[in-house]
Amino acid sequence: MLGAVALSPTCGSRPPAVTPVAASCPTRGPVVLASQADIRQVAPCTTLRGVWIRSGAALDASVLRVQTITGDLVIGPTVGTAEVAFGELRTVEGAIRVSSNGLLQGLFLRNLERAARIDIDGNVALTTISLPRLAAIRGALRVTDNTSLEAVDMPALHSIDQELVLTGAPQLTLLDAPELQHAASVEINAPKLPADVTDRLRAIGKSP
Repeated sequence: MLGAVALSPTCGSRPPAVTPVAASCPTRGPVVLASQADIRQVAPCTTLRGVWIRSGAALDASVLRVQTITGDLVIGPTVGTAEVAFGELRTVEGAIRVSSNGLLQGLFLRNLERAARIDIDGNVALTTISLPRLAAIRGALRVTDNTSLEAVDMPALHSIDQELVLTGAPQLTLLDAPELQHAASVEINAPKLPADVTDRLRAIGKSP
């Protein structure tokens, strides 16, 4: 009696379909991004509970597809990253804190529209802050002790619910915020800013 013979697949037949594995996005936060591998792991996620970037290496955050951060975005401390750019981020429901980044020269949040609060402090090499679509800040905007800062670009910003503080910026020559109409108070110490810019902003802080 002949034994059973296993039949091999017919030549040219299609292999079984492989179901793609969905990206595993963390449901608890914040996520800590300390390496490029960490960034790749969450790159497809459009919503994150919180993001903290801190590293001794150069990181490229531009590959992230996150649109909403429901907690805080914290950048720093870092010592090897010269630029932080988010291409698709629109809303940060918590605070944005950028501090103690030794080599950071540019902060580019090109599509950010809303944030609860923004603190940018003590970044010795930072020259450029660009938030071209930011319209409203529900808390304060504090940009302090960034001694190399030259340009702040916020052309769509119209309201800051709490204080605007811009101090410790001896090299700042450009502050583009022509739509800003409201801030609870204003404190500015940037001697190279044109007088008409500082006078207008201080007047906003004194208006009822």
